[in-house]
This record gives sequence, C-alpha cells and structure tokens, in this order.
Amino acid sequence: MKARRDISSIPLRTAEKTWEVICDLITGTDSKDTAQLDSAASVIHSLIADELFREYPLTMTGSHRLVIYLRHRADALEEGEAVDSLGWNPTAGDWNMYVPCDDENFEWVKKALASRAPRLVVHRKNETPWDNDKKEASEQKMEINWGVLN
Repeated sequence: MKARRDISSIPLRTAEKTWEVICDLITGTDSKDTAQLDSAASVIHSLIADELFREYPLTMTGSHRLVIYLRHRADALEEGEAVDSLGWNPTAGDWNMYVPCDDENFEWVKKALASRAPRLVVHRKNETPWDNDKKEASEQKMEINWGVLN
C-alpha cells in the first residue's frame, strides 16, 4: 500500500513545527528508533527551509510506503493546518525514511544523518534509491544446473 500526505509548512508553520507535525504523523506508542528522528531534526529543519520537499518527497518505507510532500507560501496558507492521520504506524517495525537532497548540501547532510540517524537515508533529489535496488535485482542472472534434475 502507498499513501501520500501533503503538509503545510512555511509560512504557516516554522520548519521546526513542520518536522514536529511530520514526526507526530509517523510515530505512535509502538514506534521503534524514534530518537533518530529527534537527532535528525536540525538537518531536516534546514532542508524544510530550503523548500526541497515541495517537489521531492520524504519517503517512508516499511510495512507500507508513505510519501510526504510539503506545501509552502500561498499553497500552505490556502490549505491550512489539517493533516489526515494514517491507518498504520510507519515507524512500528523495520522502517527507513528516504531524504532527498540537493547537490550543494548532499555531502554534509549525508554525513550528519549517517552518524545521527542511520534509518534516514539521504539520496540526491533526482534519484530514487529503492528503484536502484529493484534494477540491481532484475539485472542478476540466474544459473540453473540442469544436470541435477536428471
């Protein structure tokens, strides 16, 4: 299952408040490793302020896939504060959050999140990391030893 949420950000909410809303959306009582979300906060605040997530979503993978886009400027003001809740907890099991990043900030964001929050995986904004995994799997060749069937 795949779900999408659009969350209003700057100027309706600060970057800090936006991240708090995202964290409230994706966590619950049975969440795992939520301290990583807190540890990543200052880095994510910077990316929110750069308005990167308007076009390139934060993507949660685990039992389901969740993409989170942010609204900014007039779009944020027009849409308001409402955020539809989810029918599941994205951080309850084995989860990752894929964080798109522009080339200018890529190295420091990657380094910072790798040490603070390894469940948050940084990728270049035009790349989709899970597509690379699928491509590599599909390129693997299968060898069959027909001799064992005789």
